Amino acid sequence: MKALLYLSGLLLVWLPNSLWAFDWQYEGRYRASSQVLFDPPPSELNRFDHELELRNGLVGTLYEKDGHIFDYEVVGDLLYTGGVREEIGLVEEYDAELFRGWVRYEKGNFKIRGGRQQILFGAAALFRPLGFFDTRIISGIIPLTRGVDSLRSTYFLSDTSSIQGWAVNAKSGQRAIVGLRGEANFGPIEAGAVLQYHPKTDLPFLADFNLEMFQLGYHLKGEHVIGYWNETRLDFQQDQPGDPMRFDTVFGVDYTFDVGQGLHVLLEYFFRTQEPGFTNIDPKQERTLQVMGLQLDQPVGIDIVWRAFFFVDLVDGSFQFAPQIEYNIWGQVYLYAQAQVGGSIDGNNRTGRLFRESPVSFTGTESRAGLTLIAFY
Repeated sequence: MKALLYLSGLLLVWLPNSLWAFDWQYEGRYRASSQVLFDPPPSELNRFDHELELRNGLVGTLYEKDGHIFDYEVVGDLLYTGGVREEIGLVEEYDAELFRGWVRYEKGNFKIRGGRQQILFGAAALFRPLGFFDTRIISGIIPLTRGVDSLRSTYFLSDTSSIQGWAVNAKSGQRAIVGLRGEANFGPIEAGAVLQYHPKTDLPFLADFNLEMFQLGYHLKGEHVIGYWNETRLDFQQDQPGDPMRFDTVFGVDYTFDVGQGLHVLLEYFFRTQEPGFTNIDPKQERTLQVMGLQLDQPVGIDIVWRAFFFVDLVDGSFQFAPQIEYNIWGQVYLYAQAQVGGSIDGNNRTGRLFRESPVSFTGTESRAGLTLIAFY
């Protein structure tokens, strides 16, 4: 062992400095949360839901010379979940998973990255038609999307324009989700276009994971006094006669009012319609959906930020209201108080998409309130 250590030391001395450019930075966080559910069905279920998360990882550079750069990120999670979700089998009590794990090569205007990584783009904030791989609960505490095992490349045509391509492991018969997108600025307008082939997959955490589709879309985003954007997607289902179509679009605006330390208001409208032959994943089997979303946020002093999200289904009248308060205890330690309150404008709480009471099963839309402690280190 001593001889091996001695030989390793000699190699580090003899190798040119440019060849041992390896560096690393440790990143991690601890998260503990507990929520109480109001009237969880059935009555014998636990009223509480608890979760502990320990996230640890390394980011840094593997090699750098003559403009060639290899960098990496490896982050893993240790999870404990107790309460209603664990009791009904939605999650395991103890779990460990790779959150991120990728290596990237960069040279000039070209980048390519392989491994478990985030693929996230689009202009919308609350509803995301172009978020093919976005699994965030946007009204949650520090929402992060789940990584996908994939290969992704980017070429920058200029400082404000790029082309990207990706292949995501579908884990079903050696299939892959493949796509291409371009993005550029045209004066004050940011614009992007995307196309993707989506085969049937074994990735149930993704929306429409079991449908074969050809998808295309665009986004536009600009600002003139207020910020504004539109994000639209067309899906053509390939495994149904006649390739039936589904249409999703979002229109959004936002503005920060001169109230206190700045009151930010964001409003989005989502619309979906689909042809009769398209596989309908809506639990109520309705083919036209309309949903409004509102986000409010404002800092109070230097330690407190309050946020509130309000969603209403314009078709069935159900709604969700999700307020939260962020308090910086000290340094990188934060305490969050949050709630999720649902209901129905027409008083029918048994049939809503955003809030549904069931006497026999857990729906995930039940009203709740709780605390979350997050410490970064």
